[in-house]
Amino acid sequence: MNIKAQALFDDTAITGARAFGGPDVTSSAMKTAIREWFDLFFMRVPEREEDPAQRIPCAIIGRLVKACFAEYDSSFNSIPAPGSKADWMNIVRKAIDAVKLDVLQWAMVGGECFIKPAPDDMGGLAYQVVRRDCYNVLARGPGGITDVLLCERNHIGGRFFTLLERRSVDRRGYLTIQNKLYLSNTPTTLEYEIPLDSLPQYAALAPEHTYSVPFGGLGMAYVRMPMANTVDGSPDGVSIYESAVQLIHNIYKNEYLLGREFELGRSRIIVGADKLITPDPEGGVMRLKDDVFVGLDGETSGAGIDIFSPVLRDESFERRKQSYLKACENVIGLKRGLLSDVEAMERTAKEITSSEGDYSLSIIDLQRMWYNALSETLRISDLWGQTLGFCSSQAVDIEHLLSVNWGNGILYDDAKSWQETLEMVQSGILKPELALAKKFDLPCETPEDLETIRAKYMPEAVPV
Repeated sequence: MNIKAQALFDDTAITGARAFGGPDVTSSAMKTAIREWFDLFFMRVPEREEDPAQRIPCAIIGRLVKACFAEYDSSFNSIPAPGSKADWMNIVRKAIDAVKLDVLQWAMVGGECFIKPAPDDMGGLAYQVVRRDCYNVLARGPGGITDVLLCERNHIGGRFFTLLERRSVDRRGYLTIQNKLYLSNTPTTLEYEIPLDSLPQYAALAPEHTYSVPFGGLGMAYVRMPMANTVDGSPDGVSIYESAVQLIHNIYKNEYLLGREFELGRSRIIVGADKLITPDPEGGVMRLKDDVFVGLDGETSGAGIDIFSPVLRDESFERRKQSYLKACENVIGLKRGLLSDVEAMERTAKEITSSEGDYSLSIIDLQRMWYNALSETLRISDLWGQTLGFCSSQAVDIEHLLSVNWGNGILYDDAKSWQETLEMVQSGILKPELALAKKFDLPCETPEDLETIRAKYMPEAVPV
């Protein structure tokens, strides 16, 4: 069997139309956009008439990731008993938190990604981020993606081993996983299907298996950027910098032209061509370095030597770049000065307030996206743990158990909010138990919850 496969995203993901008989439902416009997002993020070699030295996508994503998780902390509301189901879930929570930076980064680059749990060598679960350029969407349903093809490639000894993993869920919520391994000599072909145990890391995989526990999905957590699709209006997620793609290209072109301005505007000494050659003592000919001396045949003015030193237009290029950077901040929803030079901009108080407000909302959206992803990954991990025998089938209320603290937000001042809460307690309009529940993110819905707070946090009254 020799299948000529067409690479969808360079040499990372391969269409499943021939391998599994399911065409990719992603539109041509989305495929082009996804490829460009990753090209811009990885761009190190300058394109024609562009200079990507500033790495704008990397700067945007790096600063947003830092802002989201600067004071992040997750925990469980109560300390789990050793060996309990909650204790196992707490270990899982820590493992998921370990990949949070990768998840947020690749979701912002490609518009979406998957968090894929898989058994590790220690009898637990490990988590892998599946980038948007490493899977093909084969089908969607009312609840989201129902059929997906994942691609994983290994380059060993000059040959390419490509694992294609297809995950599909039926209407009853049962998950089926199919695996095929291919060997080829180039990264863009699937030449020969070979046994899965040809590589030790795939030896335990089954060609096809349907799980008896209804996952209700693909057994992975789907993470999607919280903005509307402006490429084709489809359910596909879009990159955080999709709306600024053309501006980024303009910045790179401007940087290229600025570099050319300095290169062509260097001072030159113009002399006659005969003056560039001096005799070598040993009888050879020595030529002076001609990036400073420019030789001209024929007469030269004056003494035969002219200084060429044009006025550089760097200020004009800099103003243009700052205008582009400011436009990027506007369309993405970033705080003024995150990309642009704040000292180069005349800013009003209204502009400052508006940009900081937009930035705060952007960060809150990203933080909410991660919280939902964490909760969903915990739910899916519980199902995998039961299926693989890592944990019991005891029910766990993840929403009740999980606590996430983001620290002081951009517009939210935790210290000020706590002071206002204390003032309400002191004035008698708020119960102390509710104030403590808010402070430590504790359950407070029932009388039993309030009694737990009093017993754990509130000192007993000393009789007079």
